[in-house]
Amino acid sequence: MSVVTVQLGQCGNQIGTQLFSKLYQESVYQSLPTHCRQAAIDRFFYQLSRQGSSEEPQCQARAVLVDMESKVVHNSLADAARSGRFTFDEKSVYAEKKGSGNNWAYGYLRQGQLCIETILEMIRRQVERCDHLDSFLVLLSVAGGTGSGVGARVTEALRDRYPNNALLNIAVWPYSSGEVIVQDYNSLLTMSHLQSSSDGIIVLQNEQLHTICSKLLHMKKITLADINVIAAHTLASILLPAQLLPESSCDVTAPGGNRTRPTLPNPDTVMRDDRLLYSSCRPSNIVTSVCPHPLYKLLSVKSIPHILDSTLPYSNYIWSILLKDLRQMMLTDSPVDTGMDWTVDPVGTRGHCRLPCRTNKSLANLLVLRGNELDKSDPSLFSDSLLYSNSVPSACTCSVWCCHGSFSKYEKSCTVVSNSQSSVSPLDQVCGRAWNMFSSRAYIHQYSKFGLTQEDFMSSFVAIEQVIKDYKDLSS
Repeated sequence: MSVVTVQLGQCGNQIGTQLFSKLYQESVYQSLPTHCRQAAIDRFFYQLSRQGSSEEPQCQARAVLVDMESKVVHNSLADAARSGRFTFDEKSVYAEKKGSGNNWAYGYLRQGQLCIETILEMIRRQVERCDHLDSFLVLLSVAGGTGSGVGARVTEALRDRYPNNALLNIAVWPYSSGEVIVQDYNSLLTMSHLQSSSDGIIVLQNEQLHTICSKLLHMKKITLADINVIAAHTLASILLPAQLLPESSCDVTAPGGNRTRPTLPNPDTVMRDDRLLYSSCRPSNIVTSVCPHPLYKLLSVKSIPHILDSTLPYSNYIWSILLKDLRQMMLTDSPVDTGMDWTVDPVGTRGHCRLPCRTNKSLANLLVLRGNELDKSDPSLFSDSLLYSNSVPSACTCSVWCCHGSFSKYEKSCTVVSNSQSSVSPLDQVCGRAWNMFSSRAYIHQYSKFGLTQEDFMSSFVAIEQVIKDYKDLSS
């Protein structure tokens, strides 16, 4: 089962190129189990030729590249070809020369309307090359013009054209300090439209990716290229094939109850059937695992470890520490496993009295474990019912996927995809700043001249305010 990726705007194309490079590297060069490698290649690439079993497959990414400026798209084509690992199909590229002027209305109402049929035709050709289409990945930034405006238009068109396939958006969140003066308008409008058409929205916050680069990798001069590498690493950790834990969900315990440790598969008994691998750990399953209710679509991803190459030989991680740190990262919404507030816990303990404490409440979580000695891991650490909202049945709260074989350079790594209150704070801040500008009518004329009305703005405000309220109510 295959995945078609749509890369929109400068950000979407740059991260997409890094993502395909990472996926190919992990599938061909790294220690992904043999029975998983072909599954990974088939999922994200169209294999052009393979002359011998010892030779690298010649692959073409299952992707459509869209930008209203041609420079970034042409750079993506050149970077892929120069890598010698894979290529993009030049017939699946849509590029203009005018740009979108960082204006959501111009991208959505003007350029999106003009180019949508051409883009859908390119997507149709990619779909027809798939033996079986599983889902779409749509990569975009919410702050600019092309990714946000054209991206919202393309997402809506995909939902109408392919209603039975999963649609997962990767939405890159801007720095709060400001990248574009109208980024809050663009973000508000984009998220309100994605909320109504996407099945799931993975929010990647630039500030959190920046923190990983500075605090864990000790980079001094951090560039967008560095951030894109971390984003691609994080996404690849959940997109590569894995095996569903024999139990479809961890047993969620009552507060103070004893947890039952799930039984992880032994590598010697793992089935060598690609159909089994295709049944797990693909975008459609991510959506069904962590989006149990159609009103809750905001997802965050946290992954550890992130270690400098120079210190890797001296690092010795064990599953209990990794899982404990990852759980605390999720509870405190921390992007890194250092400097966390360990006083934050679902419950506090004073004698035998358990006192409630403010935490990042979850609706559902997906835990992905990759590495050796999986039988020594205990994912039931994520099964405490106090981590989750009371409104969700326990069978829908925590799923675990695993893969024997290291990911990237790490012998053990773990990632959690969380549908939780993590994205509420940045969304609430954007909504507040956008409202302050809107109430003073700042820059409204830049949007109205392309046909966006004040009623359209108000509809977006209402939709996002409802999303914020729904997520805040998880704590009640």
